[in-house]
Amino acid sequence: MTNHALENLINSIYTNYPNVCDPWEIVAIVEALGYTDKAIEAEFGCPNALILGQFIYAQRDRFTFVESDRNVTKVSPKLSDEIDIFITQFSHSFIYTVPFILLLILNYLPIDKSIDFLPPELNSLFGFVTMASLITSSGFVQMISRRGLFYMGLKDPIQANRICTPILLMGILTTLLLSSIGMIFGFYLGIATDKYIIIAGVYYVVLSTIWMLFAIVGLQYRFAAPSILIGITCCFFIFRVFLKLSALEAQVTTISIAFILLAILSVSNQIKYRAVKPKFGKLPALPQLSILIYLLIPYFGYGIVYFGFIFADRLVANITTVGHFMLIPGNNLEYQDSMDLALLDLLLIVPLVEYFSYKLIIYWYDRAKNMTLVEIESLPWQIQKKYWSLLSRILLYFGLLMALTILLLSILHRSVIENILTVVACIGYLLFAIGLFNTVILLSLNRLNEVLGILATAMCVDFISGYLISSLFGVYLAALGLILGAILFAVTSSKKILKAIDRADYCYFYSGY
Repeated sequence: MTNHALENLINSIYTNYPNVCDPWEIVAIVEALGYTDKAIEAEFGCPNALILGQFIYAQRDRFTFVESDRNVTKVSPKLSDEIDIFITQFSHSFIYTVPFILLLILNYLPIDKSIDFLPPELNSLFGFVTMASLITSSGFVQMISRRGLFYMGLKDPIQANRICTPILLMGILTTLLLSSIGMIFGFYLGIATDKYIIIAGVYYVVLSTIWMLFAIVGLQYRFAAPSILIGITCCFFIFRVFLKLSALEAQVTTISIAFILLAILSVSNQIKYRAVKPKFGKLPALPQLSILIYLLIPYFGYGIVYFGFIFADRLVANITTVGHFMLIPGNNLEYQDSMDLALLDLLLIVPLVEYFSYKLIIYWYDRAKNMTLVEIESLPWQIQKKYWSLLSRILLYFGLLMALTILLLSILHRSVIENILTVVACIGYLLFAIGLFNTVILLSLNRLNEVLGILATAMCVDFISGYLISSLFGVYLAALGLILGAILFAVTSSKKILKAIDRADYCYFYSGY
């Protein structure tokens, strides 16, 4: 099967595509050139494109330049760029958890309260409402962030604002609907007095709206969200230390300030972009809302199950404390405090997890784009080596955080069972961090549906097993549900990522980069 036309085709392919990976890539090139099976048989005497591709691929040894490495000038990133990337990754994950960290730290300070402006009965409702706001609003936060970042990457903030505004309105309407249903549910069951239920409903709407506004403002103004957080952190400290307010009172006050600031920024943002005249006479049409929802609904589900997993054991503890499902807003303060110390470790390691996953993906894509036939067989091994290196750093860092937590437990005057619960929760959150590391990588590889299935299954295991164990043996064992769910999450996601690394070149092309 040799003729002049075939020789020209072989020379053309290996001149323009010197690093073909396998016969299938050659088949794709041949078909892209317009050759059908019928034309291939008539011109080259070959029955189909696959046989031709296999024959051409077998000729690669004739072209010695194919096996030589390309001289690629690699520019090492500057330290300032690395710091900028780390801060960006840190702020994205840290921004929504600052209130919890502040409450945890100041809750252990010896601060006396002079006046309680809010009745202590609201503490239970507010604790439940805070978890509910993070769970329900996180889906819309994911939708805003994903679509907004897409248009910001295209240097089109006007379109980003236009596309995120309907998502924000959908989120606010959904929040109002859920708040109304929750208040009706509370009135009917008599969970608390009507006044407290209304206050909790309003608090839920305000808090959920704040999380979504943070997402939008963070897209348009890079330093606005961190600046607001730093400002309300200072206000919270002043209210607690100098004005002697309780943690709950200070939280409500600072949240009100944050809501006002974010609302002002959001409104001014709308006014600014509506006043801008389009360059070509009219603004480009927005995607249909139904298509937008279809594209973003997996991210909505991911945001829901992410926080749902984190708070599943707490909801179980509340249910077990009260004794039945109809009064979910119960409150077991000892359990919550023990879990908060462990949650602090998770919150501190999540930014590092996201940064390391970013580093792995950048390394993966760089190697995949610049690989040669010499390197392609070693690509999975190189990426796997990088993966285990970064994962070992995560384990080391979390180990240091656990050591500090154990040291803190020895200082605080707490019961033995509470200390054991904190250590168990730390192990659970460590497993969750491993799963999260795998998850962020899989998301970058366009494997969202697989991630959503894994995390949703882990959340169900967390909730169901935690409820059964705590109902039979005691509320503190609800943390075992967290352990079981986290084990499933870590093991399943690790299998997925290692399987993807085994086919590193395919996964790179599949991800769309």
